Amino acid sequence: MAGLEVYLSLNSLLVKPEYAQRDLSSLLKPGSMFNEYDLSEEHELDAEGKLFVKTPVANEPKWRSFAESVVGEELTGLQNISNSAVLLIKSNGKVVAFTFGYGRFLLDLTCFVPDFGIKTALNTLDHSSLRSVDVLTLDDQAVQKKSQSSKEAGVDIFGIDVSRDILRAVTGSAKDGVELNRITGGDAIYSFSLSISVSELPSLIDTLYGYYNNESYKNEFSWVDNIRRVKNDGEISSLNESMLDNVKLKNSVIKITMPEIINWDLVHGFSYTRAKTQVNPTIETEDYFDTINATSITIESIKSDKLFVFYLDGSVKEYSIYKCLYYEFVSGDKTYVMFSGVWYEINNKFILDIDANLSRIPISSLSFPDVHVWTDRINEKDILKIESEGHYNSRVSTGSNFYLLDKNLVKTSKSTSSIELCDLMTIDRKFVHVKHRKGGSSGLSHLFAQGYVSAELTLSDRDFRKEARKKLKPISSSLRDTIPIDGYKSSGVEIVFLVLGEDSASLISNLPLFSKVNLSKVYDNLIHRGFDVSVAGAAKLDISQ
Repeated sequence: MAGLEVYLSLNSLLVKPEYAQRDLSSLLKPGSMFNEYDLSEEHELDAEGKLFVKTPVANEPKWRSFAESVVGEELTGLQNISNSAVLLIKSNGKVVAFTFGYGRFLLDLTCFVPDFGIKTALNTLDHSSLRSVDVLTLDDQAVQKKSQSSKEAGVDIFGIDVSRDILRAVTGSAKDGVELNRITGGDAIYSFSLSISVSELPSLIDTLYGYYNNESYKNEFSWVDNIRRVKNDGEISSLNESMLDNVKLKNSVIKITMPEIINWDLVHGFSYTRAKTQVNPTIETEDYFDTINATSITIESIKSDKLFVFYLDGSVKEYSIYKCLYYEFVSGDKTYVMFSGVWYEINNKFILDIDANLSRIPISSLSFPDVHVWTDRINEKDILKIESEGHYNSRVSTGSNFYLLDKNLVKTSKSTSSIELCDLMTIDRKFVHVKHRKGGSSGLSHLFAQGYVSAELTLSDRDFRKEARKKLKPISSSLRDTIPIDGYKSSGVEIVFLVLGEDSASLISNLPLFSKVNLSKVYDNLIHRGFDVSVAGAAKLDISQ
């Protein structure tokens, strides 16, 4: 019996070194109900361990009463019983948990290495044998995606964007020299199949630790180190304290932004807890700082405080300030970013590469007037207002060399919606795309994407060019002729990104990190297609005086 070998699918987790000397039962969630079993002495293991089996609880399915009403009688045998167990083995100072059924839900995951699963998988997988990947794409809002291939393939087939995607889980076949099958790794859990006897468990722990504790993944998956989500509670707590110190100092490194994409055309203004009646047209971090008591503010109070968004239809939406904070913090060779309520660790070399790329983008040679701001007295309150994008575009195009194309949409079969060619255009083929800076990172990614999609469709889609010419002809025949139906060339065409409320000189340096990432990617794509790219800002001008 002791040497019996069986084929098993195992889920494994590695205990953090600082918890390896604790009593094994303390690695389970507090309050868990379980039966505890010692290992059989017949195996003569040079290791210690225990098996924990959750006390099973029978639950009735939620649909039972409805089903019984359908047939008019009691249904029997419909109880759900889930079985869960955890085998904890300590060998050579290392502790590994092997879970069965729903056993992972018995564990206190704060005691386990958070990247054991994903890193061990990347170190043991054949990079050309992937079956599925899970990624978290960072943008104005995080998007989770799972992709699965019909056959083994390399990572390129899954369309991963190494500048924005965090790899969360991966499945594939083992590389040469790894005696495991059907490998999956995600966060803390490493799953695999193998034939094993109980006596081989200590050597398996050493093997798994060796797979985790090396850097071979960097040969094929080095990009995964660009961005990682911080999950360690202690690390998050330390980062929160750093952020809190800067909030108390009311430091300008703290920014408040929208944590998701909104329709700015429908927004009336913004306000904060303790100043809800003071509505401003833009998100100003200083306005929040003015409402807080620096000596008593805590992370919990920041989570309770709200940013209110007032819409033109009278509705109001609120967001936790904690989820609206944007903060970059450098520590050694790592940069940490708080974005949409989540901390990310970003490799500094990655950031330096992004900044170096952005430094190549010139300031537009075009001259743009400042965007107007003013103060209105409404209900005995001074309300700061800012010129809308539509009004600014219209004003700029009046009596100038700019043609107004704002909201002049072009239909195309290659997009789910009609596309705006640009907001402003010149006769020498400069396409100007305009957005407010007022919401932080929110909206800026849309600005860059808009410029790229319009340029790409104009270059590649003949039907799009035909429709664009129809829109341009009533404005100017000469303007129409800048986009020929056939023979259109990107050479000499300039895509200009104009941000309202920001000086041209400080525009790129003041962009939030993920907006920089998006602009860098768009810039590379447009340059490679032969377009010129530039940026510009329009500073605020107070016309109240």
